Amino acid sequence: MRWLLAAVVAVAQNWPQAAGPNGTWAVQGPAPVDRWSVAAHQNIMWKTPLPNGGQSGIAVWGGRLYLTTFAEGEKTFSSKVVGHAVDAKTGRILWSVPLDGVEPSPMLYAFSDSTTPSPVTDGKRVWFFNASGAMGCWTADGKLVWKRSYRPWGKPFPFNKQHEPMLIDGTILNVEPLDGGAKPGWNYLRAIDAATGKTKWIAEDATTTYNTARAGRGPDGKWAVLHGRGGWHDVPETPVGLSLARARDGKNHWRFVAGDGVTQAPDWQALYVMHFDERYAYWFGFVPEERHLVLDVKTGKPLREQSLIRGVDYRRWEDGAYKLYANVNLRELRTMPTAYPLAAGEVMRVLPSWHTNIVASGYHYFLTTAGHRRLRKGRAGPAYCVGRVAIETGKVEYLELPVAPGVYGRPVKTRTLNAAGVDVAAEERSRTDGYEIAAFFGTPIAVNKRLYFTNMLGVTYVIDSTAKVLDASAILGVNDLGPTGETWSLNSMAYANGVLYHRSARELVAIR
Repeated sequence: MRWLLAAVVAVAQNWPQAAGPNGTWAVQGPAPVDRWSVAAHQNIMWKTPLPNGGQSGIAVWGGRLYLTTFAEGEKTFSSKVVGHAVDAKTGRILWSVPLDGVEPSPMLYAFSDSTTPSPVTDGKRVWFFNASGAMGCWTADGKLVWKRSYRPWGKPFPFNKQHEPMLIDGTILNVEPLDGGAKPGWNYLRAIDAATGKTKWIAEDATTTYNTARAGRGPDGKWAVLHGRGGWHDVPETPVGLSLARARDGKNHWRFVAGDGVTQAPDWQALYVMHFDERYAYWFGFVPEERHLVLDVKTGKPLREQSLIRGVDYRRWEDGAYKLYANVNLRELRTMPTAYPLAAGEVMRVLPSWHTNIVASGYHYFLTTAGHRRLRKGRAGPAYCVGRVAIETGKVEYLELPVAPGVYGRPVKTRTLNAAGVDVAAEERSRTDGYEIAAFFGTPIAVNKRLYFTNMLGVTYVIDSTAKVLDASAILGVNDLGPTGETWSLNSMAYANGVLYHRSARELVAIR
């Protein structure tokens, strides 16, 4: 079970976890298509109905896919999750196994639910997860090896989470509370023996459950995990900041505390995907001024901050064409989509859409939210954009994207139906496009130099990560999982051998 160590060989063959074979959300391989449409049956290899809605990513190994859904017949609230093995050539479900949890979640919740954690596989075994408090290991033929359960943090928002399990050297990393009710509400990276389900270690520092940790090579050349603390709704884990932990025992290489060497701020948050490479680690700050932070990956020391609002280029769709606002201060810019006008005393605030950030081709990319109100006399903007920060120069650019194919600058409602035509969502916020409520969209992936971002409508944007200017030429595709307003998706995509795999609340899709 050392597939991560052999990732350079395996990059084009398998996608064994949410973050891909390298744990970076990025891969090299035969070029997939830039454009597809389920509605028009364009470049669709196959599609297959799913027993119920779900949000997990898709693990791929050889000829099999793995994903989770809610159990058939469940609606509104449930803790009953089912893991599925699917034939990668035909889409036929080969076998399914139940994995019941402890705390029911609202189904198709816009901020994740019981089905959100993606399966992990090494080709011989597969591990399924239930954010309601369960995980288990099965053979590739569906025979149970072990199960374990735990009680997830339950107050006030147990399913505002996005951590994705990962496999490193025979160890599964999950995020869970401490045993015995110690430090109520706190969560920690927990290392589970992949073969037995027994706990091997618990990390030295806590991890806010909103946070998406990321694995990579640490300063000593061995596997490490970058994770963080801080977020809305008074998450309790402290100190607010980042930690780079050793994957072998959970002890820290370093800890960065918010306000230590950078602009002091009460609202640093860890609601993002952690990214680092051989030189830098990256983070976003929010109050008093939105900014991007670059740290030394060897020491955790901050190197530079970059404003996300001052001196930026913003290309907005107006009257059927893009208009460039060059080198502007977004605080002083009054133009906003008519759906979200600025009221007297309000200013534009940048709120990178949580978990939509990815580092690629020398830039840190992210989507932006639209119109979110709770921003201290501000509204989130620039609305419906992909943004990027040039890592070395600090140049910041925003490019407005269509909310759905052919639709710009206004919200779009959608339906939350499963394949049986049953509306299974628990609340109305899930029937929006997700931008205004800052929903937890699936984390983007990178294939070669292409970025794949997906919103809650199931619309996938393909962006050229190497574009010299972030303008219309950088948009390579705006794709759908079905007719606008009829599909729903909140998961990351997967890639293997030139094929993209995606899902909606109704069906699983192979794109080629």
